[in-house]
Amino acid sequence: MNRFVERVEPYFLSEDPFVQRYAIEMLEGTYLSDGNTFLTGLDAVDRGPVSEYSSPILPNLMYLPLNDEGLKEVVNRLDVMGKKDNNRLFYIQLVNNANTELLITYRNRVNQYVGEVQLKEVEKLPSLTIEGLYMALADVMSYLDEHKFDQILYDHGKRIIKELVKKGGIESWEVQNRLQKNMDKGEFFGFEGIYDVYMAGEIQKEGAIPQLVSLFKNEEEGDFIFEETANSLVKIGTDQVVREVEKIALYGNTYFYSLDVLGRIKTKEAEKALLRLFDQADDLTAKTIIADNLCRHLSTDAIPKIEDLIETGYEDGLLCLEESLYVNCVMNGIQHPKLPEWRHLLEVMELQMLNEPPALIPKPVINDEKVGRNDPCPCGSGKKYKKCCL
Repeated sequence: MNRFVERVEPYFLSEDPFVQRYAIEMLEGTYLSDGNTFLTGLDAVDRGPVSEYSSPILPNLMYLPLNDEGLKEVVNRLDVMGKKDNNRLFYIQLVNNANTELLITYRNRVNQYVGEVQLKEVEKLPSLTIEGLYMALADVMSYLDEHKFDQILYDHGKRIIKELVKKGGIESWEVQNRLQKNMDKGEFFGFEGIYDVYMAGEIQKEGAIPQLVSLFKNEEEGDFIFEETANSLVKIGTDQVVREVEKIALYGNTYFYSLDVLGRIKTKEAEKALLRLFDQADDLTAKTIIADNLCRHLSTDAIPKIEDLIETGYEDGLLCLEESLYVNCVMNGIQHPKLPEWRHLLEVMELQMLNEPPALIPKPVINDEKVGRNDPCPCGSGKKYKKCCL
């Protein structure tokens, strides 16, 4: 198990709801967890709320990979679950997120939750040649470019790429060349370009780091490509990624994504880069994001810096730095004198949310065209759009 995961995972079962929630979110998008981490998350779900301030855990387990034991447990729960159970859709999504090998191995158990048509498409993949896989991917890209976005089909394209990686069907130099050609055109990336970005991450192509990082400089590309770019850079995750991202991390309006990369790469070099950027940042929003990412690194060096930022004022409409700092201190075993004060503030904020009037109940989003995937969801849930109505 990765050392950072080993350090954080036990807090999934913390009796402190604020620590538990933050710990689970801390591993999101790091690509460091394994199937055992997911099982620990299920243990937390089964234990139920540890206090009135507890948040639902299951939605935050969507990013964790499943192993055999995890998939069987999820299916077992679905088999005995009522169709009106509030958690049913989350468990079904977990099944659909399982890797190709698991879905094929347990096809008789999962078919009613994945769907026969979709499952048959998944079953075809291992038998396809490299040429056949590329043809299947071309069909996916053609449909996505010509029709309304389809998340299931888009994810199937990623399955095809994973199969190509397994069969050694992706030439790293070709991926790098295609990325450069798209950038030279200066045009918006179509799905071919987006999948090239995804490929670069799957094969951990270090040679593509300059091209990937430079995408953050083109603010017209849109958040979809920025999100996939960030994911690929995190998968590569080397010190070179950290150095190149740091150079442009405060550039324009894309700093959310570049700083997110440094927050998710859990290395000492990434922490040092964030500390330097904290001192350099003039934009209060950027400084607030950096501070939170440093807490997600469990950085002790950042604690006095963040405490000063809280005193002078930060972008509190974006996140609660008192929560970030509180959890950072608790998980580092630091008996900071302000822990009771921060804890009280968190409790007051949670109670205010619990007592919000019915008028603030989330409403379905009708027009999602102008909402970024990482923006707060317009329905008012407080979650990112990609994890809510999208």
